Amino acid sequence: MEFNEAAIRPLIGLCGMIFLGLAFNSKMKFLKFSAPIGWLLVGLYFGLSCPYYIEINDPVLVLMTGFAPLAGIYLAYYEIKKILNLNSNDELGGVPEHLIWLRGMIFLAGTPYLLVSQIPYLNKLAILFVAWQVVLFMRWTGSGDITLGEFVVNTSEVPGNEVLWDEWTGNKWWLFEQLPENGMFVQLINTDGSSIGINFVLAFTALQSIIVFVGAILAVKSKFNLKIRTLMIVVPLIHILNLFRNAGLIWLHTNYPEWEWFGISIFDFGHSYASKVLSLFAMFLMAIVIFEIMPKLHSNVLKVIDPFLKILNSKN
Repeated sequence: MEFNEAAIRPLIGLCGMIFLGLAFNSKMKFLKFSAPIGWLLVGLYFGLSCPYYIEINDPVLVLMTGFAPLAGIYLAYYEIKKILNLNSNDELGGVPEHLIWLRGMIFLAGTPYLLVSQIPYLNKLAILFVAWQVVLFMRWTGSGDITLGEFVVNTSEVPGNEVLWDEWTGNKWWLFEQLPENGMFVQLINTDGSSIGINFVLAFTALQSIIVFVGAILAVKSKFNLKIRTLMIVVPLIHILNLFRNAGLIWLHTNYPEWEWFGISIFDFGHSYASKVLSLFAMFLMAIVIFEIMPKLHSNVLKVIDPFLKILNSKN
């Protein structure tokens, strides 16, 4: 087992989210000071991934991860300023409710996703759980006669470093080595044993989208029954839409393998462009529905983005 310095980054992020969780859940005032530490560590966690995105030439994620440490510093400063506002009559110690909601959302959404991505056993379970359902759906509808192949670990960006799960010598309880972005996947194959050219990775599970909504909803200061009803609408809907999305992409790839547009294959076009536009539209519609059910969530979101809107307006 080779220890990579990149393995420290998830530990920094996990510690940051735990500090935010303590500040969000605890009633003890002295633990509120764990929030600034949490914001600094979470900002550092995202910032440390910036060199990787520079290496793979992803300008959007370079900008977002590069900005993260500055956002962490700003939030930590803002937290300290509000916590020390001892003249406030607010029972929250001067900290606005929307900031407390943001603590909870980052903790409740970020912690589970980080654990799934960093614990190989959970990573494998999430991938197989969704991939199996996609295969079952395609065979049931007659849109594809495919099945699941071997579960593979890709240990390097260099081709030829793929090993089967059972042969992988890495730690399966926590990643102590840096894997590529899609370092674990299950092969999708035809029933005759031939590969269809698509591997099912964690990004195809929609776990990230689901967990963001779950964290945002659970962190709202509202009735528990209302939260459960909202989750019962959101989680199954995102999951079902994701099954349709994955099945559609696989069907297009297997039926139109020669199709290209400006050198982009139909799978890459569908995955990187078309499905993302449709997903954003679907998320927008779901957000409208959720805001109608939980107005407090809408209010928190608006208050969180308000400082950034003021900065843009002042520049204009």
